[in-house]
Amino acid sequence: MFGSIKNKSYTWSGAENFRRHMTKYRKAPSVSKKNARPGDIVMFKWKKEKVYNHAAVVVGNSGRDLQLRQHGGTSKTTLSAAVARYKRKSNYIERVIILRPRSRG
Repeated sequence: MFGSIKNKSYTWSGAENFRRHMTKYRKAPSVSKKNARPGDIVMFKWKKEKVYNHAAVVVGNSGRDLQLRQHGGTSKTTLSAAVARYKRKSNYIERVIILRPRSRG
């Protein structure tokens, strides 16, 4: 239980905090799918959610699709498979951003 919402966790709610930290404090640039590379972070926002609430890590880019690793039911997936999984649902993935972490130096 997270607050009054069942089946939510601090890790899910932490995704938005992570996105804000990466974009505002760390100045992580957004990159295109074509230019994504291993180590980039993919952030997901669902239609019925107010904030981004999931993140995955890019582990490969075939030029056609991104290979991702994430927590949850399917730890190994692709970006297109992750989006397709929710495509016909009322709470589909509405937005995806890809962030490139920057060094602290």
